Amino acid sequence: MIKYIFIKNIVLIESLKIDFDEGLTVFSGETGAGKSVLLNCLSLATGRRSDVSFLRKGVNEGSVTVEFDVKNNGFLRDKLTKHGISSDNNEVLLRRILYNNGKSKAFINDSPVTVGLLQDIGSSLIEIHGQNEKIGLLESGLHMRLLDRYAGHYVLLEKVKESYKNYAKLSQIYMDALELNKNKEKQEEDLKNNINLISKLDLKENEEVTLKSKKAFLTHHEKIFDVINKIYILLSDDNNTANNDLASNASKLDSIVDDSKEIIELKQISHSVNQILIESKEVINNIKNIRENYHFNPKELEEIEQRLFDINNLSRKFNIEPSGLNKFLQDLEKDYAELDNQSQEIQEIKNKLEKVEQSFFEAAQKLSSERLIISKKLEKEINKELGPLKLIDANFKVEILPKEKKLWNTNGADSVRFLVRMNRGTKESEIHKIASGGELSRLMLAINLVLAKSINPKTLVFDEVDSGVSGAVADAVGLRLQELSKLQQVLVVTHLPQVASRGRNHFKSFKFYNETDAFTGIKKLNKEKRVEEIAKMISGEVITEEALKVANQLINEK
Repeated sequence: MIKYIFIKNIVLIESLKIDFDEGLTVFSGETGAGKSVLLNCLSLATGRRSDVSFLRKGVNEGSVTVEFDVKNNGFLRDKLTKHGISSDNNEVLLRRILYNNGKSKAFINDSPVTVGLLQDIGSSLIEIHGQNEKIGLLESGLHMRLLDRYAGHYVLLEKVKESYKNYAKLSQIYMDALELNKNKEKQEEDLKNNINLISKLDLKENEEVTLKSKKAFLTHHEKIFDVINKIYILLSDDNNTANNDLASNASKLDSIVDDSKEIIELKQISHSVNQILIESKEVINNIKNIRENYHFNPKELEEIEQRLFDINNLSRKFNIEPSGLNKFLQDLEKDYAELDNQSQEIQEIKNKLEKVEQSFFEAAQKLSSERLIISKKLEKEINKELGPLKLIDANFKVEILPKEKKLWNTNGADSVRFLVRMNRGTKESEIHKIASGGELSRLMLAINLVLAKSINPKTLVFDEVDSGVSGAVADAVGLRLQELSKLQQVLVVTHLPQVASRGRNHFKSFKFYNETDAFTGIKKLNKEKRVEEIAKMISGEVITEEALKVANQLINEK
């Protein structure tokens, strides 16, 4: 609640301090006496619009300071703590200084802050419904929170919150893994292709060396066989007289050696000659086999040359000696296996994400169902309040729509908006799009009446809440303001005695002058002056005895 407001050099106020109490506080005064100045000052102090025209004529700066008691607002104290602002004494001081160059400064508990933070904190402390102000329930971002607090399904909300945190965390891990895997997909494809190329080659151990030998043989086969034939002819039995003579002489030598056993050298010579004859026969047989069994095949040479080309082509591609291709293949297969494991890990993350997402979605759907149920109750209770406030054609509606997947958050998978129509035959629209004025103030009064017990305690300010009403409706407005003030501090600007008489405190705005300037003053009325003010609301400028009697009756009855 507001404890006091101090205004200096704003509009027609030179210097003014107003102390406030709990409950319902009313402001009255003649048209143009400056009742709306208070609303402008409260708006300025809570971070709303500023204008150099707010400054009193001829001054360099003006200021508004508002002190709030926040002992019952733990939510706000936690918010201040997060911003490094202390509220240990359960008091919060908001100050706004406006300069004649159009600039302004904002302070919370004498700590300089941004206007944005001042506005954020201010919106948690005060809600203004007036001609030119749209603060509080008109802000659609609050509607979901208000509906959930009204419903009181905190356990379900916490479950949704935790489910979303798990989902969001795993989603980020999955996205990071996919990002890292973008290049790996190409690597994996390249590895797979290279593995297939080398595996398809099916290279044998030392195959290149063997193939080169065969190629050399086949390339020179004509020359090779010509030489072989000549050797064969020379060594064959049919034409080789040298061998026959050698064998004959070796036999003679053996006989001589037998007779001269003591000549060892001769025996060795005889043995060597015989060995040569044996080996020559083996050579002849080998050459014979080659000549009989081998037939030159040009296609075989082509195949060997193609095979060598394939081997050398891969060798050049990977800049590796042919003998190292198989080892390189093993390394590629190892790298591919590691990448494949990463792909499996990503798939495992995806599978987990799908389960976590489903868990969140189920919790969010349950929350959505609960919101739909409670929204109907809220609609019914608020619409019930509209008739007595002379908003017969008005209709309040809660719109709950599913969000896109990318917009899911800790609040679930819904968007919530309070909609209203003020006239029959029109379609419900967002509250902030409805024209401001008395009707809107009464609508806000009805909503606040129903939601009062479920929202954080704020100071509620109503301007022209009694516009266009009188009699029983005015009394209904006054009664509901009084009932609301039992839960929250309420400030109301009024022209109606039925409303003014319900106030716990009553202030009157007035103008006064000196020789050159006009001023606005606001003073607290004692009981006697309060009776006079309410009587003036009843009878006009000339106060009658009957009006005084009715005023006394109204005050005493309330």
